[in-house]
Amino acid sequence: MIKPSVKNEDAKKYVNSSGLELVIVKKDDSIIYLVFENKELIDIEFDKENELPLGTKCVGKVSKIAKDINSAYILLPDKSKAFLKNIPTDLKCEQNIAVEITRVSSKGKLPSVSLIDEDIEHRVDLSIIEYGPKTYEKLLFRYKFDRILTDIDNIFKEIKEFINSSNVIDLSEVILYNDLMVSLSTLYSVSARLKEATSKVIWLKSGANIVIEETSAFTVIDVNSAKKDNKKVNSFLEINKEAAREIFRQMNLRNLSGIILIDFINLEREEYKILLDELNVLAKLQKSFTKVVDITALGIAEITRKKEGVTLSDIVK
Repeated sequence: MIKPSVKNEDAKKYVNSSGLELVIVKKDDSIIYLVFENKELIDIEFDKENELPLGTKCVGKVSKIAKDINSAYILLPDKSKAFLKNIPTDLKCEQNIAVEITRVSSKGKLPSVSLIDEDIEHRVDLSIIEYGPKTYEKLLFRYKFDRILTDIDNIFKEIKEFINSSNVIDLSEVILYNDLMVSLSTLYSVSARLKEATSKVIWLKSGANIVIEETSAFTVIDVNSAKKDNKKVNSFLEINKEAAREIFRQMNLRNLSGIILIDFINLEREEYKILLDELNVLAKLQKSFTKVVDITALGIAEITRKKEGVTLSDIVK
């Protein structure tokens, strides 16, 4: 666990606090939402600043048609462009169409939109029909936070207004962090945590490690046994269970999706049943629908995870 060194007493009370926390900071052109449970990072979400949120419905304008790939480029209300696949045969340039943003931009790729059934005859060109939910709204419904900390004034005001207008959100603290001695990003080691969450190798307390390889087709994760330690010897089952807990945490942080293959350390047949039960319990705690298909005879766990949004590696440069 990353623990920053803090000398200021005002900042120390947050470092030493416990419970479920939402920390919101700005980094480059993004707003980062970090979810901590007793200071362990369990979830990360991003918003691109000055970009329409996911799920926004609007009136777009066809700017260019690429017939060879059956797609089109759509001008959005914020004057940015998006990509539309599987276009109707009668679509024309400069035509107004109703679209919904289904994927945000990432690593130079344009956001994606899909056509929606909406009457736009009397709507203004390049206008918003309905904004998608803010990321903090989705997180407030997903988690019951003990406190929220942010150093972004407008986000602080928006969250206070949202909570006050909602009948389902119950929160103990919303804090505007303004300590000039230690920034909120430094206090929660945001840069170090992002680096750790995109690292290829993750070390475990037992001395074992997991190696995560993301490919376009699937994600492969390898579990390597612990270094020899005469003081403490962990069974391969315990190492695999420890690795499984960390892998599922990383799946949430990195927003991995599709087919995920995990090469665990070889076990006895009876032990694989125990590990499979552990995987099924962990799958139910994921923010995206996750299914444990099986563990093969070679000890490889086959997992599928629903795709929602983009991966952390697509966002973090």
